[in-house]
Amino acid sequence: MKHWILAIVMMLAAMLITVSSYAVELTSVGSAAVGKDLIESRDNAIRDALRQASLQMGGSIHSSQMLVDGLVTRDQVNLKSNGQFRHVRVLEEKIAHGIIQVKIRAEFLEGGQCETNQGNGYRKAVAVAGFALQNPKDSVLGGLGNIEQRLSGVLANTINGRHRLHAMDSGHVLLFTSVDRAPSSQNNLQRLTNSVELAKELGAQFVVSGVIRDLSMVNPNADLPSIWDTPLSYVGIEKDKRHRNFVLDVYVHDGISGSLMFQNTYATMGEWNYDDHRRTGFATPVYWKSDFGQKSKELISKVVRDLNSNLGCQPYMAKIIDARGDFIRIDTGSSVGMRPGDELTVFRTSTFYNLDQQGLTQLQGTEIKAKITQVQPRFAVAKLEKTAARFAIQREDVVVAW
Repeated sequence: MKHWILAIVMMLAAMLITVSSYAVELTSVGSAAVGKDLIESRDNAIRDALRQASLQMGGSIHSSQMLVDGLVTRDQVNLKSNGQFRHVRVLEEKIAHGIIQVKIRAEFLEGGQCETNQGNGYRKAVAVAGFALQNPKDSVLGGLGNIEQRLSGVLANTINGRHRLHAMDSGHVLLFTSVDRAPSSQNNLQRLTNSVELAKELGAQFVVSGVIRDLSMVNPNADLPSIWDTPLSYVGIEKDKRHRNFVLDVYVHDGISGSLMFQNTYATMGEWNYDDHRRTGFATPVYWKSDFGQKSKELISKVVRDLNSNLGCQPYMAKIIDARGDFIRIDTGSSVGMRPGDELTVFRTSTFYNLDQQGLTQLQGTEIKAKITQVQPRFAVAKLEKTAARFAIQREDVVVAW
């Protein structure tokens, strides 16, 4: 019974946020027994806190049982709510007498989409590749050359702080050989073959990448800020500020087919408060203290919000890495929220060719259910209703949760 509560609470926490929704901030406390995996125990406590918060906002629990010959064959609990949560933050956490207790603060929004999308019960695995610089000389000022690899780490950490996607930093991998034409330089279908390879290596469902288009100074000859700026402004004397651009292209490719799923350009501008000889590096404490650093942080937060909105409602998919008898191993694990007892649908993958003789990945439903029996950090084992050989289920096929 507890399993169903946790699964549905997780789904509520991951529902898509709509701009028109009305947000209410609230605080809630949840608890869970401490098991062998402390991270899993903490996640269970967070979900319990979200359940308590949902009940505060008028949610209700509905229970149903199915009996056969006097025995309970199905015991299901549903948590219904008229909204969803965002910006979940852990305020306090403590462990005592084998119980972990967490205090969270979250925003609750009425309405929304994806209420029936069961795939929302899992954190989609995302590989974040490096972001190439279109004009490397733009990074000389401030010594920001590390941004190509470091930006992916900042993005991954921000994504993981939102409890909707599970991000893995792959900043050492640059996917584009020609940044001028990314992401369409691969072919006219905007499919990226090396994104499939990276997704397979890390067990990711999606691959995030991009190009840093502009880090240039808007007015490079402007003077540094001084203590006289404010008094002079009172008498109407304003001087040019040392504004700097930050323009970023972000792409998301499907890890199974390599197809482009999302792309957007983000741009901001902030004041660069340091002289031409100061080397702060990207994402250092000194960098974040600047106005330009704060504007960069706001831009990154917007990127993550868009990724959550666009990927959160996608069906959850994971590849089958082995099939033997009526058991399969799946390229997923506890980090995405997979638990024993969960059921997924098996799909076969095949390749067909369009009129230009380009191979496209196609999913074909089998209506076969796979029930999770064992979960490890990097893979899960599931039992099929029927043997894999009977339906030609094999490596590279996928399981899906809608």
